[in-house]
Order: sequence, then structure tokens, then C-alpha cells
Amino acid sequence: MSGRFDLFSPPPAEPDPWETATETETSDEGRELDPREAAALLEQATLRAEHQFDIQPPFLFIAAAVTVLVAYGAVWLSVRHQHPYSGPTGTALAVLYGTLAVWIVLVVTVLRRALSGRSSRRRRLEGITFATIWICVYVFQGALHHADHNHAIAYGIYPAVAPLIIVGAAAAGYEAAREKHARAGFATTAVALGALASFAGPAGVWGVTGVGLCGLLLVAAAAQFWQRRG
Repeated sequence: MSGRFDLFSPPPAEPDPWETATETETSDEGRELDPREAAALLEQATLRAEHQFDIQPPFLFIAAAVTVLVAYGAVWLSVRHQHPYSGPTGTALAVLYGTLAVWIVLVVTVLRRALSGRSSRRRRLEGITFATIWICVYVFQGALHHADHNHAIAYGIYPAVAPLIIVGAAAAGYEAAREKHARAGFATTAVALGALASFAGPAGVWGVTGVGLCGLLLVAAAAQFWQRRG
């Protein structure tokens, strides 16, 4: 008799969801994980973790933009009418290094959790490497002053753009090797900015570099904001 017209037979028993779930879990546990699948999962997890770490809070870039504008602006205000050029005043240098110190403390405070643990050893090594390069930039500044005593170079053009050109070039090469194209492009643009700003003279270079780098950091903040939203 067709099932549609069978009114006397009991209805078919519905499968027990608990038994179905147990059978599925048992079959999944019994299947061995392919080493290639395990390697692919590990690589995906690593890339996801690095991606989350690489996306910095946009307000850090905004804070950096403000820091650069205040620091370089203070120096530019102190040297814009100097003829001949003698270098930044003590007050301007205090503002320069004071704002940089505040920004460094802010970055370390925000990224403290990301910089702790075994997985961050590579990050700390990167920080030490770039800090060493940065220190060497200013050691070479002392050598320039010792050799020529030309304030326009040793206390003007060189300290304003050398960090951008030297540290930026190292960062661009490093990020390009990691295939971080956006970061490599940012660093390369900073290098180009420093090279072009050096033609503004020992006084003007501070203003051009400050405004240009501030704008570049604001663009980076906007890019990070849209990336986090996506």
C-alpha cells in the first residue's frame, strides 16, 4: 500500500539528534588530520595573527601626525628668521624631544600586550634593530659637525631628513621582503619626502618635512580605519 494512504502503520521513527551528533563526532575524531592540512591551518592562523597585529589603532597614527607637526613646527619657528643659520634653540629642542618622548610612551602603553610573550620575540628584535639604526643616524650627525662645523648641514638639513631617508629606506626594504606592500609604500613615500624636502634649505626643511609627514600619517590613519572596518 502506498505510504500516502497507509493509515494503520505507525509513523516512521525520527532519527535521534543526539545519536546523529555522536556518530558525526566519532567519525570526525576517527579521521586522521592530513599533515598538509595541519600545515595549512597553522599557516592561516599565523597569518591571521600577524594581520591583527599589523593593523594598528588609527589614533596612534593621528597622535604621530600631531607629534610630528608640533615637534617640527617648533623647530621651524625657532630657525625661520636665522641669517646665517645657527640651528634650533634650546626651547625648540626641548619641545621636539619632549613630544617624541610622550608619543613613544603612548605607543609602548597601547602595544604592551602585543609586545609581551614568546611570539613577540621577533617584534622586539625588530624594534632593537631599527632603534640602533636611528641612534647611528645621530651619531653620524656628530661626525658631520666635527668634520666641517657647518650648522646648516649638521643642525639643519641632515637631522630633519636623515631619519626619514635612512630609517625609511631600511623599513621599506624590510616590509617589501615581507610582502607588506602598503607598509613598504608608506616607507618609500617617506624617503621621497625627505629627499625632496632637503632642497628647502636648512630652515625651510623643518616646515616642509613636518607638514608633509603629518599629511602622510593622516592618510595612513584613514587607511587603517577603513581596513579595521572591513
